[in-house]
Amino acid sequence: MTVPISWLLRQKHLSLTLLTDRGDATAEITFAQATELTDPTPWLSGGELVLTTGLAFATAGAADYTEYVGKLARAKVSALGFGTGLSHESVPTELVIAARELGLPLLEVPFTTPFAAVTRAVMTRLSQQEYESVLRAAEVQTRITRVALRGGVSAIVRELATATKTSVAFVGDRTTAVHPATQKALIAEVREVAKSTRDQGAPASISQSTPDRTLTLSPVGVTDSWHGYLAMAGPGPLGNIDRVLLGHAVSLLTLELEKPVRLRSERTRLNSMALGLLLDGRFSEGDIPAYLDEAGDTDGLIRIVHLRGPGLGPILRELDSALARAGRPLFAQSGDDNLTILLRGGDTADTARSLLAQLSAHDAKTVRAGISTAQRLLDAPRALIQARAAANLTTTTSRLVEFEALTGSTILASEPAREALIAMAADTIPVLTEHDAANGTALTASLRAYLEANGQWESAAAELGVHRHTLRGRVARVEELLHCDLGQARVRAELLLSLLAWEGR
Repeated sequence: MTVPISWLLRQKHLSLTLLTDRGDATAEITFAQATELTDPTPWLSGGELVLTTGLAFATAGAADYTEYVGKLARAKVSALGFGTGLSHESVPTELVIAARELGLPLLEVPFTTPFAAVTRAVMTRLSQQEYESVLRAAEVQTRITRVALRGGVSAIVRELATATKTSVAFVGDRTTAVHPATQKALIAEVREVAKSTRDQGAPASISQSTPDRTLTLSPVGVTDSWHGYLAMAGPGPLGNIDRVLLGHAVSLLTLELEKPVRLRSERTRLNSMALGLLLDGRFSEGDIPAYLDEAGDTDGLIRIVHLRGPGLGPILRELDSALARAGRPLFAQSGDDNLTILLRGGDTADTARSLLAQLSAHDAKTVRAGISTAQRLLDAPRALIQARAAANLTTTTSRLVEFEALTGSTILASEPAREALIAMAADTIPVLTEHDAANGTALTASLRAYLEANGQWESAAAELGVHRHTLRGRVARVEELLHCDLGQARVRAELLLSLLAWEGR
């Protein structure tokens, strides 16, 4: 807030006279300060109207006045008010000349006008302007709120830009708006700035300033649900009122953009309850809720994806976002270390992989998943059994398994059988892995190749890339360590199954 000299000159009760060029009347005053120091600049910040009676200049010459005015000009003082009738009957001519030469507005303050009256006038006007700004901000806030109800994001951006006389843009993942329309380059600039400085977990306000321009970015959203940035670009730093209006616009945008998020959240909660009832077999042929139709494809078929891993809460949110971007509802049931998601029957393992591919690198390493065959809605419990069985057969190199690919793995798909095989493997496989680690051998890999080849030396040796005699030596060493006879088919079968169960645990 500032007071132009022209306004002070119009205050008849002050009787002020401008002694320098009339163009100086446009100078803006931020404060009025009375001082008799010959160098008050250490206590000035610029923009002040300095008031003095010239007591320290009783015997001053032209050089003294030039030095004094020069110091004030360099401190960016807005104007100098010289009181007459005390130490000086009139304003010294040398002072007037110095003020004109250095471009510092000079006012004569008559003896009948106390400095306190000038100060009071300046401060009162500043207070009035502050109050007027608050009223204007309140009116603009009301106007922005009103247009937000009718016009959404674009209307909020347009109204904020008009009220602040700046360029404004909202830049989100799927929504953008800018005003004036000619400032579309601002969208690309905001994206570039956000990309280089944004903290994905907790985005913060960003401000970039040059002598001619300030760009301010404010994040829009709430914790765990960020929608983008509201950016304002204009000359100079933002004023207090502009910051208030920017904050109000951010709040309105958050409410506007959270509406579909909250609606989806409630819809997802209802879908979760329906999926739970479906998986428990609570529905019969004629009483399946209509909104479950969205879960199936055009033939009414569904698939189940079952995920296992620690801390699946963030993963569920990421999958929900991925499905939302695809315009798909989320049907999910989550437990402490498992997550069940309903997909459409026309979806494939590649569909599930594309969803999992959108997880962070850390989350992707901890998740293993199985996907069922296409089933009717009422057969969702069977699909869940299939998906769980497939998830049990995942490995570190194959983190998503299709039930359709389980031919030859039925025993491993059974949880009780897997537990028994893993218990048996615990007494055998670690013996080999520890021997390999201690001696630099490859007994575990050799055993698996030999068992997978059904005891055929040539095939197993070729798979390993070693001579068959080398493989014979390794297998003999395995027999010594495990106290078994690998020439027996039953022993080989048990070891192969336990090895596979151990690797997929």
